[in-house]
Amino acid sequence: MDDSHVPYPNGLPTAPPGFLVTTMFPPPEKAISYENLTHVGTPQPIVALTFIAITALSVIANMVLLVYIIAHKLYHNFISSHFIGHLCLTNIICAILLLPMFFNTVYTGENIWRNSKFLCNIQALLTCVIWTVGSVMALCIAGVHLLTFARIHYEQLFGLPPNMLCALSWIISICLALPAITNAHVVTYDSGVRQCIWGNSDHAMKFLTYLLILGVLIPTLFMYYAYIRVLGILYHSPIVFQSIGLYKARYLVYGFLLTPFYQVPFYLTTVLRIGQRAAESEGPDPLLPIIFMFLAYANCLISPFLYGASLFMIKEEDMALTARAHKAGGGNGGGGAYHHPSSAGHHPAGVQAQLI
Repeated sequence: MDDSHVPYPNGLPTAPPGFLVTTMFPPPEKAISYENLTHVGTPQPIVALTFIAITALSVIANMVLLVYIIAHKLYHNFISSHFIGHLCLTNIICAILLLPMFFNTVYTGENIWRNSKFLCNIQALLTCVIWTVGSVMALCIAGVHLLTFARIHYEQLFGLPPNMLCALSWIISICLALPAITNAHVVTYDSGVRQCIWGNSDHAMKFLTYLLILGVLIPTLFMYYAYIRVLGILYHSPIVFQSIGLYKARYLVYGFLLTPFYQVPFYLTTVLRIGQRAAESEGPDPLLPIIFMFLAYANCLISPFLYGASLFMIKEEDMALTARAHKAGGGNGGGGAYHHPSSAGHHPAGVQAQLI
């Protein structure tokens, strides 16, 4: 074979000079391809106003829960309050900074970033970051719920301070979503869901695959493991947990287990084009993909009600998942299983310590 036809003469593919700049600020041919997309669709003002009303209610709920945690200094007594407060802050950022872009496009029918491919990429980056941070925070809260019922000390399960875990969730999420702005082939405007998101190219599918695996699937699997173990503990001694008022917590656990399914329709409509209008068909744009897109943000809208309910329904303010709880468990992390409250050294309040 002629050496001139070898695809990679040096043995490995290399990026051309200025690769990062040309991907963040695409060349003319890529910009023209973006400009030729369908940026104008059917305006849906009633749908947009409905979404805005639901989001406003969620913003109020997130703010109330965040202020409640700070005002009562729950983060001093309950480890999960750090994660719940950080999740509320993330939800507020999503509702104030990210969702208005989507609402504007739904209301007018026109892509708000039709004249800027780079800002379209930024919108996709923020979307992926917010969703990944939410998944990681849900995992951290699930871990705290598990160690509460399984009588495991916090340091045995996490090993890092809560604030550091919250900061790491943003760092990891930004790193996972970075190709949204460093690869011009990943992000495009989807006229069906009315948002800048990944396209159907090979680059976009590769990005989506590792984002789903590392940012969604792995945290969700661990969250499911934690809550399935919590349900196992609850159903193992239902009478005991009924006597201390914790048995009703199973309904909250069911709600937590449902949260990953809100985004499934969105992935189906963006990848498999379910509910999308055929290219050759005419008429108004279908509403289903737009509703799927809004449902993808449902975790940001519903989580304050679920976690707020956990704070009010299952609450023991004089107990903490701290060194005191560790010491009360006999210095060995509290053991690995639930003990009947009437057994030696265990008081019902010590069990009710916190599904918080």
